[in-house]
Amino acid sequence: MKSYFLFAAIPLLMATASVNAQVAPLDVNLIVNGDAEAGTSSWNTFDATSAFEAISYAAPLFLYPDAPHGGLLFAGSHSGFSAGWQSVDVSGNAATIDSGLMNFKLFGYLGGVGDQEDNSLLYVSFLNAAGTEIDHTELGPVFIDLRDYLTVLGGFQTNGTLPTGTRAIQFSLSMDGPDGDSSGAYADNLSFTLSAAAVPEPQTWALMALGLGALGAAARRRAR
Repeated sequence: MKSYFLFAAIPLLMATASVNAQVAPLDVNLIVNGDAEAGTSSWNTFDATSAFEAISYAAPLFLYPDAPHGGLLFAGSHSGFSAGWQSVDVSGNAATIDSGLMNFKLFGYLGGVGDQEDNSLLYVSFLNAAGTEIDHTELGPVFIDLRDYLTVLGGFQTNGTLPTGTRAIQFSLSMDGPDGDSSGAYADNLSFTLSAAAVPEPQTWALMALGLGALGAAARRRAR
């Protein structure tokens, strides 16, 4: 409950920000420093006590499925709840978005430590021009039973189409520790990419129309 309440408040902060319209690149990760290799830079926090950390990989932590990674990953802090956020302006892509032709892919490794109940969540808000959330997607939360009580980061992915009216996208990463210490929640290799949906070519539509016409003619002959 705490996680969702916190994320609901962030768009209100975004609504007061002034951004210049720009075209977001396609097939490029829009999460800056999603692999923690630059520490916690590019991630905004609410106060020092709620900031998550970047720590070094150490045994027995492993990724499933196995994947290349750097030397650092994100982890919660010694407070019960850690969170950070960043946003990207996509208003320059408005025409494609509002035509329903902008797809997205969200990917990330989320996990935790052994039998600790700490869990991580990557929440993505789709915001309109006023900074209000119009829809969202998410990875996680990854609870202890999902990782089978192992010290592991598991790969998760979801795909979709940006909702009409999206003008900014906000990425919120949180680690929750029910015991008052969230340092056992982990995340790494966070990625969000956009791609243009394929539009059927005129020839394709013409062939489809001919096919439907042939089916109709055959049905009429059978009816006689």
